[in-house]
Amino acid sequence: MPSPSIDEVLDILCHRDAVDPLQMDTYLERLDEEWIAGAREKVLALLRRRDPVAHSTAVYILSHLATEDDREVLEDFVTDPTVSDIAKLTLAPVLRELNSELAEEGLVEYLNDPEAAMLQMQSRLLELVGKSELGVEAVLEDVLSMPLERRLGFVDWLGRSHDPRAVHLLIPLLENQSTRVVMATIDALEQLGSLAAPQAIPALNHLLTSSSNRLLKQHARAALGRLTMLAAPGTEAQALADAARPAYPLYEARVSFIDGSGSQIIMLAWKQSEETVKGINLLYQDQWGIKDCYSTDEMALERWQRLVREMSDQGFTNFAVPPAYCLALIAEAAALNRRGRHKLPIAYAIWRPLLSAEMHQHQSQLMATALEPQPFRPELLPLVQRGDQLFQLPEFASWMYEPLERIQPFMARYWGTIEFPHVPGAGSRGRGRSHKQSQQTTSDRRQALESVVEEALEELIDDAWRLLYESRLRRQGQLFEFAGRQEEVALIRAVAAALHPASGLPLKEQPFVRAFLSLSIRQGPFRMLLETLDSNELQPLPGDLFPPR
Repeated sequence: MPSPSIDEVLDILCHRDAVDPLQMDTYLERLDEEWIAGAREKVLALLRRRDPVAHSTAVYILSHLATEDDREVLEDFVTDPTVSDIAKLTLAPVLRELNSELAEEGLVEYLNDPEAAMLQMQSRLLELVGKSELGVEAVLEDVLSMPLERRLGFVDWLGRSHDPRAVHLLIPLLENQSTRVVMATIDALEQLGSLAAPQAIPALNHLLTSSSNRLLKQHARAALGRLTMLAAPGTEAQALADAARPAYPLYEARVSFIDGSGSQIIMLAWKQSEETVKGINLLYQDQWGIKDCYSTDEMALERWQRLVREMSDQGFTNFAVPPAYCLALIAEAAALNRRGRHKLPIAYAIWRPLLSAEMHQHQSQLMATALEPQPFRPELLPLVQRGDQLFQLPEFASWMYEPLERIQPFMARYWGTIEFPHVPGAGSRGRGRSHKQSQQTTSDRRQALESVVEEALEELIDDAWRLLYESRLRRQGQLFEFAGRQEEVALIRAVAAALHPASGLPLKEQPFVRAFLSLSIRQGPFRMLLETLDSNELQPLPGDLFPPR
């Protein structure tokens, strides 16, 4: 089958929401191959059209393929008086990435009618954010990269826009921003008045209950009172009722098993139509909270299902769970962000109203996110003695000691004792070695490993570590419970009970801990090598690379 022409590729990318991610990579590679030979000029030709979709496609392509070698060409394009002002402004983010002097104020002097262009650009921006959460996220990521004074100016413009779509941008800025930005956002919502009231009233109520900043709460309470007075009678009650009702039916809730760093992927999808879903993927780490949040919009059901399958193929085994469990996990993660003063991703702030509505709907069903702790009893000992068998399960393949730096000295001690097999032809040393000598060397290797593990038990495993992994085991056990794997649940319960500092069972008598350290020490060099090559490609290692014999 012949490759599509550059014109055909550009036409397809103008409808890229329907393009598979792998196919998208193929199209971008095709453009990259022909970049200098004409593809770049055809992409710039898209910007000469008076079509927002063509402009968006051009910027998407340039953001992926343009390099500093293209900077001069793009600057010449911006200074061309025949190019529309909107096209020039659309290029600003790409120029900024390329460190061009024309990215900001320098671009304005090449506009034919700066004031009209700005108004048109602002109108297009509000149109974008009125369509979906992805549009809001794209704009806010750009806004949050601005210097503080420009950010405040943008917030002020939103308040003066008299456009109800501005609320979509203002509400997320009430969360995890500096005091000055939040204060300015409250003022902007109040300036919008009755246009903002239906969404601003629940958002300001949330700010009052979640913030510990007395000045912000005082400012929010005053604005809330004035907005309530401006709104039509019954608006506050209706707004709170609307905020408690999800805008879309929930389609699916999924989670992954917990990996070796305590991380877990949470996936939620809502039905937009009979054929499409919208949703979020959250990355939850149990020492941080929500570390990242990715949005999807107007995704075909078949594509969502394929995404789920591909994640499992890549080692992120995931499965459907009760929505109440998923929502409880998200609430727990967000609370951890607040306790640790870790900022929540801006995408989470955008989706929070919908998540809050779901939590309100499922509040009577919210469930535990981990197995109930149980005290250690002598009758659990036979199960505890099988604790090392957990590492034969793929769900525990990535469980290694963290942080890597602390276990490195023990890795060095063990690997320093290893005598590697003689390679024929490499010299006379070791020739004629008997099978008995070889067996003795293997025995020595096992003894060396046991000795290093004993030292690591003493130096690395304290009560804080035991409590952390006891908790992780119970969280992992809850997932096995959902999966109906009762035999593994019983094993995990027993191992967690023994691991708790109050169990009284010495660590030396717990195969789970010994196997944990043994695997971490033996596989450590390969783990370090993979992280050095490409941390993004780190995959769970096989369970036993160098088994002592």
